[in-house]
Amino acid sequence: MTTATSIAAALAAAADCAADDQLAASYPAHVLIPLAEFGQWLENPGLDRWFEGFAGRNQDRADYEITAQGQLKMMMQPGIPYDLHQSQLAADVGMWARNCGGIACGPTSCFVMPDRSRFGPDSCWISAERWHSAPPESREPPFVAVIPEFVAEIVSPSNRGPELLDNVQRYLAAGALLIWVINARRRQVTIYRPDANPEILDDPETLHGESVMPGFAFNVRQRIFDYNP
Repeated sequence: MTTATSIAAALAAAADCAADDQLAASYPAHVLIPLAEFGQWLENPGLDRWFEGFAGRNQDRADYEITAQGQLKMMMQPGIPYDLHQSQLAADVGMWARNCGGIACGPTSCFVMPDRSRFGPDSCWISAERWHSAPPESREPPFVAVIPEFVAEIVSPSNRGPELLDNVQRYLAAGALLIWVINARRRQVTIYRPDANPEILDDPETLHGESVMPGFAFNVRQRIFDYNP
């Protein structure tokens, strides 16, 4: 079986089991392929351009990240209702940023982390102060190395468990100040802050941006938990 065929088979099987939480939890939600198989490596100055092109050409098949171990990570796309939840959250964060400043990014964003991995959250926000104080080379496209102050992740079959928590810890270590992990099925939100224990909220109505995004409020119950388009 060729690499392309095995990737397609794995992603298709993962998609088939996405509706069953128990089965999804037992099935790998991603495929890892060494970058060397594509003639790439983490230190390659042209890696980001290659990654941008590869992800763009294959965006209808999967979502993509690059790991700190030098692997291309291919994940099944979340599908309904998870992508609808992403759009609800990203729209509200974007509207707040238009009114209050800073840069809002949605689920297609990708950041270069200090460990050279490349991945992005479902929604995030970077203050204008952090953006403009970052070295110019860290703000060069296609993927920037400026870590958002605010990060939000929505639990899905391909974004869950220890790997999601590992990403949360890496965001915090790199400078994130407020992280929401939203689990729509459980109607639960876990809030992470630097040097603090996680705060778990059961069926909250509204989440707040606190001192990181003053005045921002997101009605998670209406916009995600009870959202029925």
